[in-house]
Amino acid sequence: MKKTLVLLLIALLAMGTVFAAGSKEAAAQTGPVTLRLSWWGGDSRHTPTLKAMEAYTAQNPNVRLEGEYGGWDGYYQKIVTQIAGGTAADIIQIDQPWLAELASKGDVFATIDSSMVDLSQFDADFLKNYCTYEGKLLGLPTGTNVNTLIVDPAMLSSFGIDPNTVWTWDNIITEGRKINAQDKTAYFSGATPDILRYWFEIYIAQLAGAVVDNNKKVAFTQAQGTEAFTYFKRWFDEGIVAPFSQTSLFYQKFQENPSWINGKMATSWTWVSSMDKDIGARKMETRQFPVMAGAKNSGVLMRPSQIFVVNNNSKNRSEAIKVLNYLFTDAQALELLGLARGIPSTTVGRSVLAQKGMITTMAEKATNEGIAQAGLPQSVYQMNSEVMQVMQDVIDEFGFGKLTPAEASAKLIKNLEATLASL
Repeated sequence: MKKTLVLLLIALLAMGTVFAAGSKEAAAQTGPVTLRLSWWGGDSRHTPTLKAMEAYTAQNPNVRLEGEYGGWDGYYQKIVTQIAGGTAADIIQIDQPWLAELASKGDVFATIDSSMVDLSQFDADFLKNYCTYEGKLLGLPTGTNVNTLIVDPAMLSSFGIDPNTVWTWDNIITEGRKINAQDKTAYFSGATPDILRYWFEIYIAQLAGAVVDNNKKVAFTQAQGTEAFTYFKRWFDEGIVAPFSQTSLFYQKFQENPSWINGKMATSWTWVSSMDKDIGARKMETRQFPVMAGAKNSGVLMRPSQIFVVNNNSKNRSEAIKVLNYLFTDAQALELLGLARGIPSTTVGRSVLAQKGMITTMAEKATNEGIAQAGLPQSVYQMNSEVMQVMQDVIDEFGFGKLTPAEASAKLIKNLEATLASL
């Protein structure tokens, strides 16, 4: 579906029906300005965003802001279709991998510079690594999002595991298997198929540096892939994780698994931005990920929670960028938005929330640990949605027992090479 939609976008861009050549702003509206903002999320994101929008219009009565929001499902497809049809919102929330994926197809997003936004509030490397395409800053990170390992100390203790264990790839198995050995309905990790893909990426990054490198090449060998899959086969064989027949029902929503909710899974990979939602009512703590000796890359991800971009076809690009500057740097807006999109990516944002006591000690600790442990940025090719889907498809087959480790490695390399060649 994604490939079809992107191809549609390419076709329309080629015909010149969506965006004019270059980046000349369309004729601005006269009189009051109406801007549309599009994002995905839940009520915890919708409500504060709408309040921040109301605050902006109170200060700028010549501007009307309209929100277009809903859940994650179908959001990407909607945005691509709207861009292709010339009906996209003026300000659009996108996932970080989509930036290069969409920007590579045409002059889709407006360029942002320091004359428009106080870029000194952002980490320069963070903007360069995650929000820039071909030397142009095309978006702003809504928050700093990092991987973290959440653990249930009480559950670990109840199975004779030291809750303060510094986790390694080896003791995840030697200690983690104690849980399922004592209770066949309980597991060390709440790894759904999508979460296992992240674990696989971390392991491969430590072995080989990356899954896919910046030269659009598969970065790991057949032997390295087999080693990784062999390791994760032990997770299934020794009861570290529940079988996919159970966890696949909760793809991208592991926190809804009754086994997780009811304390039958002791740990999970997650993003700090969704950590509170994932934990729910459980009392948990954060830990750092295992890193093998001689690792080429920790594999731990640090990314923007999301990115706000401005539609290059907007009739009021300048005003739209003013709105972004307000959302990222105004104290009132920052307080209203809170943690709706994770830990703020700006210095002033973190300062405001700290002063208001809105950043929890746990979130601050997890963010600091994640930043300290963060590995190299993934290549734009590894973050490509088609590439990620190839990885997920092979992970799914492997997890359901349809491929041996060697077969999974060979198939993943073959399918990645074919997909990369088509990009």
